[in-house]
Amino acid sequence: MSGSTGEQWNVWLGAAAVLLVLGLPPGLAAGCRGTPPQRLAGLALTGTTATVVLLLAARGFGRSGYEDLGLVLAVLGPVGVLVFARVLGRPQRSPARPGKEGDGGSP
Repeated sequence: MSGSTGEQWNVWLGAAAVLLVLGLPPGLAAGCRGTPPQRLAGLALTGTTATVVLLLAARGFGRSGYEDLGLVLAVLGPVGVLVFARVLGRPQRSPARPGKEGDGGSP
């Protein structure tokens, strides 16, 4: 079976297509809905899935540029998740309310 550009489909491209169709939507759904920890898990799942899809596409198309991009994403993806986890781990600050003089700003 050949595509419109004449590229031959192989097992690697088939696996990438299956992951795009079946693996990405759960991560995107979790990243868009739920509590902040659930969203963080969705972000991690989506990043991992995208990394694997890029590596499979690199093997399927025989292009090393996709492989380089996948490896960079594999390194930077968990770093982004850790940054978001650190931001989520901070206690929520209530906005400062301007108070009257002498009452210290408390309600």
